[in-house]
Amino acid sequence: MNEHGENMAETEEQDQGTSQTSSGRHLQTARQRALLAMVKSREFITVAEMAAHFGVSEMTIRRDLKALEKDGSLERAHGGAVLPEAAPLGAEQPFRDRQIRNLDEKRKIVSAAARLIRQHETIGLDVGTTTLMLAREIIGFPNLRAATNSLRVAMTLADSLVPVFVPTGQVRPLEMSITGVRAVRELANYRFDKTFLGLSAIDETGLYDFSIEDTEVKQAFVVQSNQVIALIDSSKFAKTSTVRLGGLDMLDVLVTDAAPPPALARALKDAQVELVIAGD
Repeated sequence: MNEHGENMAETEEQDQGTSQTSSGRHLQTARQRALLAMVKSREFITVAEMAAHFGVSEMTIRRDLKALEKDGSLERAHGGAVLPEAAPLGAEQPFRDRQIRNLDEKRKIVSAAARLIRQHETIGLDVGTTTLMLAREIIGFPNLRAATNSLRVAMTLADSLVPVFVPTGQVRPLEMSITGVRAVRELANYRFDKTFLGLSAIDETGLYDFSIEDTEVKQAFVVQSNQVIALIDSSKFAKTSTVRLGGLDMLDVLVTDAAPPPALARALKDAQVELVIAGD
């Protein structure tokens, strides 16, 4: 027993495998992931119920909840835990914050997406954190050309084997995306073998994004593409956002890290969207 009266084996078990990323973000333990799944399945669950379920002390559960709250995964309330309140539809998180969210899932998605690219293709790369990671993945690809409205993607590819083209237009601050009528008009002069889209949310009613300005450019990429591939991690399933980009039939392929919930899975099948689950 330690000085707080807690079994030392529990303390060691809780601490084992718990670490931080280089950015300081907490990596969830297996129990914390299971605990979060329990909270998601119910509107509210008490500390006592969780402790009994996992066979650990309430103090251990409180430490887990504190870590998960710090990650933004849940909120502690009234002797238990609840899911965070949904953010307003127009509340776009800063790009740098999104870059460090769901990194492992995005890495899997990017690896799977890169395998879809063939030599001599011309590809479109939308703005977004996952498309930026894809740009980093393909910098050594030979015989490939890319166009993008993301200045971050353009700078990543500028000193690589991949020639990169950008439209003219207005730069949207913080997101560093090129938007506006001129950008849309210029993209109409290109033709793409594949376009890789980033999205803010997806449900059975369609594809969604935070930004009206970025959505207009996404739609221009889609119109000019032989194949449209969405890169979206499972945290965005069954959600909506400010702007509806279009229906699910806008997509040819969805690359993600986990199986979609049943309603979305049925809708994707009905829309004849190929589902690629990274890691499978």
